[in-house]
Amino acid sequence: MGEEEGDIDAVDYSAPSVVRPSAPEPAKSEKVKTDIPGLDSMIGGGFERKSVIIVSGTAGSGKTILSLQFLYNGATNYNEPGLYVTFEEQKETIFKHMLSFGWDFAQLERERKMVFLEYPPHEVDRFISEGAVIEDMVRDYGIQRVVMDSITSFMLLYNEEYRRRQVFLKTMEILRKWGCTTLLTSEGMGTEDGEVKTRFGVEFLADGLISIHSIKKGGVKEFALEVVKLRAAPHDMRTNLMKITSQGIEVYPSQPVLSGD
Repeated sequence: MGEEEGDIDAVDYSAPSVVRPSAPEPAKSEKVKTDIPGLDSMIGGGFERKSVIIVSGTAGSGKTILSLQFLYNGATNYNEPGLYVTFEEQKETIFKHMLSFGWDFAQLERERKMVFLEYPPHEVDRFISEGAVIEDMVRDYGIQRVVMDSITSFMLLYNEEYRRRQVFLKTMEILRKWGCTTLLTSEGMGTEDGEVKTRFGVEFLADGLISIHSIKKGGVKEFALEVVKLRAAPHDMRTNLMKITSQGIEVYPSQPVLSGD
């Protein structure tokens, strides 16, 4: 005889079916707009919130202007208070120069939308030791955007590569703990194969690298902006014309520039 029906596993149609939850869709990263003409379209609509971006360029290339424009637009257009940490220029000098673009940082400071901290380069250790105190200030003011200008000035203090990396890593640890969207300015340099690097090769520790190139054409200096890298985000791969105007930095994605032409 064949197998009896009782030997076959029965299906209990009365048992409720199990509905497995579908995997949640990955959350879309929140974008922090710079409102710098032409730049947001190059970086997929803005920087990822809480990311750390290095802005690299030679002296006079506009990297400080770009970073301050990022802070000013955040405070005035999006009510996002900013913090500017400088190891180079004095606050009064910055306030004076930025008025030429119509940016009244003194007024923003009175409105508690901007905080300026000055540290001489040789006092970077004091900055690191005061990280927790500054973090309290970040929370108190509701600061969401930070600029540090510049990392080159204090890294020059250390002759040993190990010590430079150690100080930079500690600085990055402090900045990431604050949870703000941060721009770090740095002196930049090109390589023989056309790559762009920061002076001390720390760009791999940041989430992105923007480089401002100085290009001479017919005896006239022009500037061009390149998004060298932007971690986990689409971005324009071209090097585009950039100008310093009476309104601040403007980038022209429709006008790519080929260095060396």
